[in-house]
Amino acid sequence: MRRVWLFGVAAALWANEPSVFEAGNLDSEQPYGLTPAERKIYENSQQIKRLRKDLFTLHQRVESLEEKIDGLKSVVEGLDENLNRFRKGPKEDYAPQIARLRADLNESIEIQKENNAKIRKILQQMSSLIDRINASYVSKKELQSELAKIYALLDKKGRTSDKLHTSKNGAQLYKEAHQAYRRKEYKKAAELFEAAAQKHYKPAASNFYIGESCYYTKDYACAVRHYKKSASLYQNASYMPTLLLHTAISLDRLGKKEEAKRFYGSVIKLYPDTKAAALAKKYMR
Repeated sequence: MRRVWLFGVAAALWANEPSVFEAGNLDSEQPYGLTPAERKIYENSQQIKRLRKDLFTLHQRVESLEEKIDGLKSVVEGLDENLNRFRKGPKEDYAPQIARLRADLNESIEIQKENNAKIRKILQQMSSLIDRINASYVSKKELQSELAKIYALLDKKGRTSDKLHTSKNGAQLYKEAHQAYRRKEYKKAAELFEAAAQKHYKPAASNFYIGESCYYTKDYACAVRHYKKSASLYQNASYMPTLLLHTAISLDRLGKKEEAKRFYGSVIKLYPDTKAAALAKKYMR
């Protein structure tokens, strides 16, 4: 009966967490669990979006200044016409008007100079923005070339690792994984646990320890992913209190506060007399 209850609770918890398991999704508003290459792509795309927005704003400012300049040109042309008309008549009659017109004309010229200076400054800013975009942008060809190198290196490492692992059975791999884990060689331990799981040797426990390896190296998205897989395979394991607690902490570190609270609550409710429950209460304060 307890097993059915645990399964139901865990299933409900995982069912409410679809967003947590989207690590590496570049289309997400706040992606996490990205590779270095994916992180660079995301940062470049975000910077280009910001620069394009700045560039659009500058274009609007230039258009606004151009409209003002066109208006000033019309004013100046009108003033010139009035001056010419006044010059043809008796000067003594129009002297005050001419003086005012000259003052207005001089003021318009000064405004024109200020606007020209603003336009030059904006154009310099636009030029700087374009240079920044060009410097930040990674072309598709360059990106594909770099990714090809990374994939080739990973494939080479994978083949070397596979050769070492295929000659050993699941029990041997699991034992070596535990030894590496106790030495805090988490990367090596995770690889060995993964190899053991692929040979169908204690897949639930192997995934739990992969999750723990990710947890202690602060790769919380990876940790949650493997905790979920472990819990889906076997829910009566002795490490379940730790699994749920570390899932909650990982979610907390990923900024998933509400989801984390639900997992803290589950640890306290399902395993009230454990050290994990005491820690869960502390984290919930």
